[in-house]
Amino acid sequence: MKNLRYLIVIYLVIIVVITFMPTPGVNRALNDITVLSFRADYLLHTLFFLPLVPLWKLCFKEHPLWLIIPGSFLVAVFSEASHYVIPYRSYNINDLVANVLGVFIGAALLFIPFIRNLLTGKL
Repeated sequence: MKNLRYLIVIYLVIIVVITFMPTPGVNRALNDITVLSFRADYLLHTLFFLPLVPLWKLCFKEHPLWLIIPGSFLVAVFSEASHYVIPYRSYNINDLVANVLGVFIGAALLFIPFIRNLLTGKL
């Protein structure tokens, strides 16, 4: 199971890279795409943070949810709040809400017994 811990490290590195990477023109293109009346970039923010809580629980079964969920919220908030101080990125409260929504949905998935048992190895 320790090999799975590399998965969360790779995932967090990807979050950091995407958070600090310049994205000229990408945001403008995503702003023009809508899915069910939602801008595509908000949907992508939600989907990007959705696996954080389940992945953390899968990689660190011994960590309690009361530690994982707030930690995941901090990662989601930091990733968007850091855009406030990066000159070539722009802070958007809606992106922050979408990040937190992704964490919330991921955490809610753990309360489905089948998924919780699957991740904790009790299946």
